[in-house]
Amino acid sequence: MARPCYESAVRTDRAATSMGALTALDWIGVVLVGLGASGLVALSLVGRAFAVMYADFGATEALPVATRLALAPWCPPLLAAATVLVLAGGLRPSASIGQRRAWIVGAFVFSLLGFALCLVGLYLPLFALAGSVE
Repeated sequence: MARPCYESAVRTDRAATSMGALTALDWIGVVLVGLGASGLVALSLVGRAFAVMYADFGATEALPVATRLALAPWCPPLLAAATVLVLAGGLRPSASIGQRRAWIVGAFVFSLLGFALCLVGLYLPLFALAGSVE
């Protein structure tokens, strides 16, 4: 009886994974981490518009710490650089495939958390303003 042709493809994929090669899903994670890092850099550019808007409101000294960090020109790019460094840990060929995947997932989670914190930091004064309107 002939073996189905998909068995050899599955066997080849398992052999590549056991040797430490990244699969398509791993590379999708790498691309998503890159998008997250570029989103953090974009937030630093968008933060300038928020800084001008908050200066027009006259609330530059009374801003929350998270907002001041999100508006700082160094904070979102620093988070992006840290994300790329964590991703670099996942692209090391010397690590096992499990460790590499853990680093890639960690970089993805780090980029999401950094993006979320910066985004919330940018909008905190607007949330406070909306809460004070009756």
